[in-house]
Amino acid sequence: MCTIDGKLLAITDSLPGARHDAYAFRVHGLERYLDDTTLADKGYVGLGLLTPVKRRSGVKMPKAVKDNNRVINGLRSVVERVIVQVKTWRVLHSDFRRLLRSYSRVFLVVWALIFFVSTNPYA
Repeated sequence: MCTIDGKLLAITDSLPGARHDAYAFRVHGLERYLDDTTLADKGYVGLGLLTPVKRRSGVKMPKAVKDNNRVINGLRSVVERVIVQVKTWRVLHSDFRRLLRSYSRVFLVVWALIFFVSTNPYA
């Protein structure tokens, strides 16, 4: 999670297996922090957040809906840049070749360093 100006607010713990965004949202209890003014991508449709409208197969999307999706996605570009900054930590985007149980510890260290760098003006 981040603010609309790109300040990182939270990174949740990883979950085992391939999980959908909505599943992680519920497991981590994020609904207590977010509301219908929170921008999210299409992975969060149906959770009460402000998301782009999904196009249904065979149905043409009205221009107003397309324009609305464009505005939401434009605002969300800040979030995507923050995600890229997190993923630039090499250990998170390379093949993880250690015991799977050590991944949580590595992730926690990277998480702490990211917050240290983002809050420390001298780092």
